[in-house]
Amino acid sequence: MPDRFSIPSTENEAGLLRFVAELLREKGWKVLEPPRDRNLQPDLLAERSGQKYVFEIKRASEGRRDRVVPLLSQAALEAAYLSGRLPGKPSPVAIVAANYIPESVAEQAKEFLQKRAPAVAVGLLDSEGYRSFAGLGLEHLDSKRQPGVPSQRLRSHAPQLFSDLNQWMLKVLLAPAIPESYLSAPRGQYKGASQLAAASGVSVMSAFRFVEQFSKEGFLEHNSGHLRIVRSKELVQRWLGAGQKRVLEVPMRSILGKGKGALESALRSYVASIAAPSRRRRLGNAPLSQHPRVCLGLFAAAEQLGVGFVHGAELHLYAERMSQDLLEFLGLSPHGADKQADVYIRLPSNRESVFRGVVMKDGVPSSDIVQVWLDASSHPARGKEQANLIYRRILASAFEADDQ
Repeated sequence: MPDRFSIPSTENEAGLLRFVAELLREKGWKVLEPPRDRNLQPDLLAERSGQKYVFEIKRASEGRRDRVVPLLSQAALEAAYLSGRLPGKPSPVAIVAANYIPESVAEQAKEFLQKRAPAVAVGLLDSEGYRSFAGLGLEHLDSKRQPGVPSQRLRSHAPQLFSDLNQWMLKVLLAPAIPESYLSAPRGQYKGASQLAAASGVSVMSAFRFVEQFSKEGFLEHNSGHLRIVRSKELVQRWLGAGQKRVLEVPMRSILGKGKGALESALRSYVASIAAPSRRRRLGNAPLSQHPRVCLGLFAAAEQLGVGFVHGAELHLYAERMSQDLLEFLGLSPHGADKQADVYIRLPSNRESVFRGVVMKDGVPSSDIVQVWLDASSHPARGKEQANLIYRRILASAFEADDQ
């Protein structure tokens, strides 16, 4: 089948080796220094429970059997060769990675190699978090694909540092120092990408790229045994700068009532109708997952969270997408809104970062405090004052908690 992702063939080779090394460390392995002999340079040397292993790792351009099996055979030959010549005769392991490997292909590849090179352990892994190992007791490294977790497609150009999921994972790392009343996110400490992925609800590869990118930029380290943010002042400026992009706003008139109270009442009913199956018919027959996520944004959200500074400002509502059912339920109409708008609907490009951190207060969904800070900082109507208040009162201690 065709490849699901387009992975560059340059830096990603080194990135793949670092990914496997981090995976082993998180599973309790010790990654060893390679030998100085240039003629004996394995991709990776590691030790577990007193036993050493030599890894040869190949990247397949596609996850088809005719691509995976030859590369796996080549890796097995190289690993077996190095095993017989390196000190201590480490056990050989052959690994092939691709953007997507069907489970049927992985099983065929493992069976093929186990019949022809039973002394070599086999590993198959892909960008969607799937890992399948066989031999030498390495099955503890296996991982199934997580249903419902969106896999982020790797692109041929350099990935954005503050991509949608990267911003969400930053919020997750900040969460332990932010009260739950301001941010809905898991709270814990994470040794590496795998644990961060599980907590954040993203693919392991997405979390690995996040850790690699922010570590490379000098904003993340794990010398203390867990991932922690460092150089927070520079990170804050970079994040704010990345958030200066223009957000599409659609003006609307309210036909159910004016003011923040009317909008909150409509939102409360919308959320309750989605949650209650008996009332869901009022929103049409679409599955629950197809109803757009919504929440208060900007100054209305700041006021809802109890940190409002700008009163009487325009009302903003984040919506995952425009829907006639949504507009009708919330009592919003575009007619006449070009002359006088009661509410501005914001359609974000970073949907996961916006909606995963939403805080529910009195049945009303509101943007989390980090999102309000980011949005307000670039708003011309006293936004910087609102953002500065949020940072001083709540976020400064969160950013600087580990940056000592």
